[in-house]
Amino acid sequence: MKQLFIIALAVAAMSCGNKKSKNQPDLAANVKAANDTANFTEIQWIDSVANFGTVNAGQKVEVKFIFKNIGNKPLFLTDVHPGCGCTTSDYTKEPVAPGKEGWVTGIFNSEGQHGEVHKYINVTSNTRNATDHRLSFTGTVKSDEKQPEPVKTN
Repeated sequence: MKQLFIIALAVAAMSCGNKKSKNQPDLAANVKAANDTANFTEIQWIDSVANFGTVNAGQKVEVKFIFKNIGNKPLFLTDVHPGCGCTTSDYTKEPVAPGKEGWVTGIFNSEGQHGEVHKYINVTSNTRNATDHRLSFTGTVKSDEKQPEPVKTN
């Protein structure tokens, strides 16, 4: 029974894998190439820290980080994930040619947040000057709720 399940799962995976559009990058091939140290290149972050200022609670804020491939091989971002559930991310999925720029965006949902916030996005790439990068952004979330008066004690 276990073998039948594994075979069915493999067949399903193969049939789903064939539905890739021509314009969609082959992420599995990108990961394979990025793990080969002979394909390592260099990255320069134009900005890796951002401050979005002050927003009202419940607002969504987009931050964008730009990088440049300063090496001589294509640059692949193989993993991009935010540090918490209040942030979603997107990024350049196709290889970035030498001398060209790419991007990583984060959309921060300030609902349920208040005060000063510090968030980050982790990025993994095929870069010899570091394969793991942390992009940080900060800001202040204003709450419209009235704060209770402090209790006075004598």
